[in-house]
Amino acid sequence: MLLLLGPVCPHMTEELWSALGHEGSLFHRTWPTADPEAMARDEVQIVVQVDGRVRSRLTAAVAAPEADIRERALADGRVRPWLDGRQVAKVVVVPGRLVNIVTRA
Repeated sequence: MLLLLGPVCPHMTEELWSALGHEGSLFHRTWPTADPEAMARDEVQIVVQVDGRVRSRLTAAVAAPEADIRERALADGRVRPWLDGRQVAKVVVVPGRLVNIVTRA
């Protein structure tokens, strides 16, 4: 954390660095690198819209097939009332992001 705060408040982080018992300057250390495995996700939250308005959210696997997501969105209990008495004209699925259900009266 001190390595990341160093450029913002160098004097304070140098003092804390030495107080923690480290030898040498904080600024002679290499910048930390990101771990791609730590940032990987297994599941995503998908927004379900009916006629452009958010009506529900689903949690699905990142690699879930588009047909499965479409099926789950149409069967969702919070979406069904908005579809009653209306004809589904189109279902647009943006993988990993949203499902938009377009209806006609």
